[in-house]
Amino acid sequence: MNRVTAAVVLYNSEKLVPGLAETVNSFPDAVRTVVYDSGSSDKSAEAASRLISNATVIEGPNRGFGYGNNRCIETVETTYTLLLNSDAAISPESLQALVSFMDDHPDYAGVQPLIRLWGWDKVTVSAGVFLTGYGEAWDSRFMHLELSPLKTPLQVPAVTAAVSLWRTDALRSVDGFDESFFMYFEDADLSLRLGSSGWKLGVVRKAEAFHMVGASSTRRIASEWELASSVRLFRKYLGHGKLSFSWWKREAKILLHSIKTGKPAVWRLPLILGELKKPVKTVDLSEEVRSVVFGEPLDYPRPRTRSSSKGPGWSGNHAAPWAGIKTRGKPVDLRLTAGEHAVTGAVSGPGGDLLTRFCISPGKTQHVKLAETPSVVYIHCDSSSDRVEVLSLKENNAYRH
Repeated sequence: MNRVTAAVVLYNSEKLVPGLAETVNSFPDAVRTVVYDSGSSDKSAEAASRLISNATVIEGPNRGFGYGNNRCIETVETTYTLLLNSDAAISPESLQALVSFMDDHPDYAGVQPLIRLWGWDKVTVSAGVFLTGYGEAWDSRFMHLELSPLKTPLQVPAVTAAVSLWRTDALRSVDGFDESFFMYFEDADLSLRLGSSGWKLGVVRKAEAFHMVGASSTRRIASEWELASSVRLFRKYLGHGKLSFSWWKREAKILLHSIKTGKPAVWRLPLILGELKKPVKTVDLSEEVRSVVFGEPLDYPRPRTRSSSKGPGWSGNHAAPWAGIKTRGKPVDLRLTAGEHAVTGAVSGPGGDLLTRFCISPGKTQHVKLAETPSVVYIHCDSSSDRVEVLSLKENNAYRH
């Protein structure tokens, strides 16, 4: 695998470097790593130099994620460039699967693996990237519980830069990332420009990677970057340089809702107006790219609720569809109650291993007691529209799932 160079951008990521080093050091010796440190105030660059074998560390100013990656790409001499976030990981076997796919499909500019949530290996966080009608890039299947996802390759309009393999020549043919995107959606922009140049992008779903999702930035600053990038993406590809009436109408609804909830998002309008003053070069999407750019409703993201003592995915007594229940080493003793409709589903462990199935008549309760004690138990209804009430007899807590 002497045709791959890994490119990583760091910013105050010292705590993430040991995990990153474990990932890239597991690659064959021929895989070189280029790290760009974006003016970190901690010891990110020093840690990368010390812990990552066969690495070149470049230090420079913090001008955004795309800027840092472009500085890495400038030094790449191999056929392929692996873009890798500091909070992501991929195995040598999955990397080889990406390389093999690219070798066999010369019309593809870039591919990504199926990306799972770090620590929750049956929860998908990205199966390709699509757009909303408002210029936001979203990860397909985000926060969906998938025990046995399809393994066939999937063509998509965009792939994520969190973990993805690219033809170096293709990246250079479009001058790499658009550095006017400081953070977020720059990978969608790169993909759309390549797609409009005749290249294909895809997901190799038999290859898997893991991502911590948001470990490298806070939610508030991430929201600002996402809004700025969505304005630019909409103007560039969907609005012919402007924001449409429907775009502004939705923005008004967002502001009114924030006022009603007592958290007025007054920061949004100045940011939007500031972005509108910046020049943007519009791109006409090809018919092939435009036909798939918005994705399918079943692949839409599900909310990422905050974690609680019950386990990731819980907010109060309400659970995301992929949520798990921490067992704390105690025997699993549950009562599952159906609502107005019959419910079928499965109880599985953290590795996706099936522990038992259930079939509950309307309004009835089924007792589930497990002899083994996994660290986390998933309760997954076969239909996304079904709900089941979960009563933990050991803790006497009722959850709605």
